[in-house]
Amino acid sequence: MANQWTREKRLLARYFFSRDTTATMSTDAFCSTVANALISRDQKLKTSIREFEELPDFELLSFEEKFNGLVINPLEELDRDAILIIDALDECDNEHGSRDELLSTLRGQQSSSPRLRILATGRPEFDIKQWALVSGIDYSNFIQLEGGQEDVEVYIKHRLQHLPYVQDRLYHVITQADGVFIWARIACDLMLRTADVNRLLEELEKEVTLDFLYRVALEQSIPKDKPSRQAFTLVLQMILAAREPLSIVELELLSPKPGVVDGIVSRLGALLLYNDREDPIRLLHATFREFLTSRTKAGTFFIQPEHGNQTLTLGCLIFIRNHLSMDDSTLLKLDATSQR
Repeated sequence: MANQWTREKRLLARYFFSRDTTATMSTDAFCSTVANALISRDQKLKTSIREFEELPDFELLSFEEKFNGLVINPLEELDRDAILIIDALDECDNEHGSRDELLSTLRGQQSSSPRLRILATGRPEFDIKQWALVSGIDYSNFIQLEGGQEDVEVYIKHRLQHLPYVQDRLYHVITQADGVFIWARIACDLMLRTADVNRLLEELEKEVTLDFLYRVALEQSIPKDKPSRQAFTLVLQMILAAREPLSIVELELLSPKPGVVDGIVSRLGALLLYNDREDPIRLLHATFREFLTSRTKAGTFFIQPEHGNQTLTLGCLIFIRNHLSMDDSTLLKLDATSQR
């Protein structure tokens, strides 16, 4: 859709939220990023936008004032229509009310300015659905867009082709869950790894929420002994703390416990995305970060990323101390890793 609008030379801006980093969860750069995207497609907007940015009190303005000054007002001055695509709206952080402020601003401009059309994607969080309802905005889920769940059934039958007696039973469970594909992916991975398929199926039939599935996956993956749980905590603290995804090789380099990263990451294969030891490790889904960093949801699997920051920093310092005699290329490689 975006490509089609681009080919049609529509005035278009896109913004992507992501829980990968603090910066990409924030709305701090939202207005300026959207404004710059519009300028790149129509230079006539530049003068008005730059003049507004140079106001003495610009940094003190509210989010709504910045949005109107950088986006809405320049469009109205030039009598231009534009399209704004917001991707992964649900991954916008709301710890300090940023998402509420964004939604409120978008709702306010909808009635006051016909210049901007907005297409937003994201998981149907409660506050987002309420915003759409109150604003009179239509929204569709993937099932409505795709016309059914046949593709999910095909996926399950392909992944579990050697477990035919499990397929229908698992499909019945998954179709009752939100986030159909993420459920299917994790559940199939667990089925192929477990030694007791029937017991796992009984567990999965108890509750159809992602949080419950994450707990089941972690219970299946991590031994209950204290050293294993400590290693699990250490590795996930580092993964969640990194500003950019790090690989197994890079995490091993910085870990205070040699040899634990590879084993833990391998055990968490159903919940992580990576190809090999040198491939950056990513969480399978943004909701997994939410789960891990919520003491209420995660319980004994609760992770504090700030402790991972300390671990990564200490790892960099220890590496430098131990390798001061090495050539510059070694330290330059570490510098590239430490910045991530």
